[in-house]
Amino acid sequence: MKMRLLSVILLHGVCVLHLSALTVSAVSLSVAPNSTTFFTGSGLSVLTCDDDNGKTVDGWTVKRTRGGRTEMCGAAAGFVLKNSQCQLMLDKATDGAYFCESSSGQRSDEVNIIVSAGSLILDIPSSPVWTGSNVTLLCQSRDGKQGNSDFYKSVERIGFDPEGKWILINVQKSDEGLYSCSAGVDKKSPEFRLTVRDPPADPPPNVKSSSSYYP
Repeated sequence: MKMRLLSVILLHGVCVLHLSALTVSAVSLSVAPNSTTFFTGSGLSVLTCDDDNGKTVDGWTVKRTRGGRTEMCGAAAGFVLKNSQCQLMLDKATDGAYFCESSSGQRSDEVNIIVSAGSLILDIPSSPVWTGSNVTLLCQSRDGKQGNSDFYKSVERIGFDPEGKWILINVQKSDEGLYSCSAGVDKKSPEFRLTVRDPPADPPPNVKSSSSYYP
């Protein structure tokens, strides 16, 4: 009888740990507007720690790694905490790996954000996208004009569009990677990462998923 009781207790402990791990993996850094790249002087971006249903979770802090240093939101210039909201000021060119961290040290996936002083950027979703969804890539010029653009995954050219737009249809894990675009001879954007995840096997009933996962 004691052995059976011990087995039940151990099994319960394993289940609790497993559910805890699932909860942690569901926490992501959300960026609004939903992009990984911005032009300098374009205002600010709001960073939150959300679950898969787009709800902000308590007990998690937005942080970033930049130049070999880890900084907490609210403790660095241009990376401010205002009314319990983490805001990234887009006034200076910078880049960094942003993530959410719990009070116990658990971390979300990183989101690499670039604030560019250049003339061309690739607008790509900052949040992971579900397999099977369609993802739109926009090659944007600082002057706001849309024109002939080539699109690349790593060094491979994947397409051309006269209006600066490229749509990835029914994305799969193999589509994950670094993307960039070019316009003309001397204009090329930095590379930006697209992250692809499988959707939850059993989404909660009567709850709409966050639109940030469905660009």
